[in-house]
Amino acid sequence: MHAPPPLQGTLSLYQTDPHPLPYFETNAHHPNKFIFLAGLTDTIGVVPYLPRLAEVLDKLQYSLVQPIKGSDMGGFGLSSLEGDAQETSQLIEHLTTRAQHPRKGRLVVMGHSTGCQDVVRLLSQERSLSRNGGNPKIHVDGGILQAPASDYDYFQANKTEQDAKLLALSEKMIAEQRGDALLPRDGVSAKPASHDGRGPGNSDAVLRPAFTAYRYQSLNGARGDDDFFSDDLTDEQIYAALHPALTHAPLLMLIGEKDEYVPPSIDKVKQIARYSRVLRDDPLSVMLVPNANHKVDDAEAQEKVCDAVAYFLGNLKD
Repeated sequence: MHAPPPLQGTLSLYQTDPHPLPYFETNAHHPNKFIFLAGLTDTIGVVPYLPRLAEVLDKLQYSLVQPIKGSDMGGFGLSSLEGDAQETSQLIEHLTTRAQHPRKGRLVVMGHSTGCQDVVRLLSQERSLSRNGGNPKIHVDGGILQAPASDYDYFQANKTEQDAKLLALSEKMIAEQRGDALLPRDGVSAKPASHDGRGPGNSDAVLRPAFTAYRYQSLNGARGDDDFFSDDLTDEQIYAALHPALTHAPLLMLIGEKDEYVPPSIDKVKQIARYSRVLRDDPLSVMLVPNANHKVDDAEAQEKVCDAVAYFLGNLKD
């Protein structure tokens, strides 16, 4: 994969307590704000279509805002969607109330991969401004889900014997009220080997992270807190998972035709038709992006994604 062109913007803090969290913003002077939430193991600047998206957003007078969350890189194994949602709420509050270039227009939140689950969780309940006595409410005008894949489906299709043992152990620990305890990390070196000062760095902390029993089951087990998009959900479960978010804002789902994290056995066209049928009375749009893999590396697919985002933004209603 080729590195995308660099983005230019400003780096600031959106949270100072209980610990500092920064965000990067392009074109901060624009009245509209577009928050982008990355997926598991990711952080700001990792998704390749962001420079192209930033150009599109600039023309529509949106700034692109990329926060660093506590769960970024390897932190997701110790985290939760609710924690991500609370940090995103803090970011929205900051963008709305900051002294310089506050949000005066629309605010849209887009998630990539598990960022999609973050968007759904964020929108599934009212979230009040924390320092203003609950008033005014944090208002989000729309949500976009790019690559809303199921970790459960991927786990079931690719799990090893060791993976299955860890899931069984996590479920046992949860039943024993030890969901916050850590699972074993056999085979992970405490200090990576060095070859002339070079080596893998802390990649094991990202690619083979520490997991609480809760988070491992939530991602990989049936009907965990992260399980919004699994193929075996009933119509009623799909409605229960997505309808609460759709009562707060319209959603656009962008499903990649060649998403490698969706098992080949899943028919994406039927999946899209099912979402459209189950949520037909809600403000949901679902689109299959031709030739798009999980992160949308293909240039033409990136253009399709950006066009879909621009169309969605242009059709938001007051």
